[in-house]
Amino acid sequence: MNKHLIPREHGAYAELGFPLLSGLLVASPGWASYLFVVAALLLFFANESVVVLVGARGKRLQEEQGPSARRLLMRLGALGALAGLAALALAPVSARWLALVPAAFALCLVPTVLSKNLKSLGGEAIAAAAFSSMHLPVAAAGGAQGALLWGPPVMWFATTMVATFAVHAIKARVTGAKPWVVPVAAFMAPLALAAALAVAWALPSLRAVALAACLPLAGVLALDRLALSPKKLKQVGWTVVAANALAITVLVTQ
Repeated sequence: MNKHLIPREHGAYAELGFPLLSGLLVASPGWASYLFVVAALLLFFANESVVVLVGARGKRLQEEQGPSARRLLMRLGALGALAGLAALALAPVSARWLALVPAAFALCLVPTVLSKNLKSLGGEAIAAAAFSSMHLPVAAAGGAQGALLWGPPVMWFATTMVATFAVHAIKARVTGAKPWVVPVAAFMAPLALAAALAVAWALPSLRAVALAACLPLAGVLALDRLALSPKKLKQVGWTVVAANALAITVLVTQ
């Protein structure tokens, strides 16, 4: 694949990958679950072609890579649509309805992409909701119910948003832009961690999900307290990825 047409937001790989993985691990996946995963990945990679075509990566790249982006978009879009339709055909009715959740959030991203405002907090929040909710059809197609169906998407969205605000706070301390993000980030992490601990104590049915969420939330809280330099963002990203990996381990071993 053309390197210019590979998604550049590296955090998005984890934002989508972990919900897909949790959807497979908490259930008994069959063809429908795997096809939902394939469709999500194909459409995720197709998105970068759209971003290039609308000029969000710059006029020069739009002109140079436009034809390649158009061809790749047609191929990945068609394959993704076929995989999605096949998944819907094989999935139980409940999973078909739940597939509408990430689809709706993805549609809400269209104005953000067209306005070339990919890095806004609002756009990142919608993307986080779309990625996190992909757990739903994957898990439902595998027979997941109850806390293991609904808990992980909430966990992934909450931890992603806490981490997103922490990253924006790291940048704001240096640039001075959006100074309100710094106190909000400092407030969000401990509040979310306290909420997860409270849920783990009060609701036994959600204990595994809540305890799993505590790991990435505690990691983000520690990183926020360190007030790191933007030069450390790569290390921040890998720390969050490692914490998410531990969270999945806790989730599937309870």
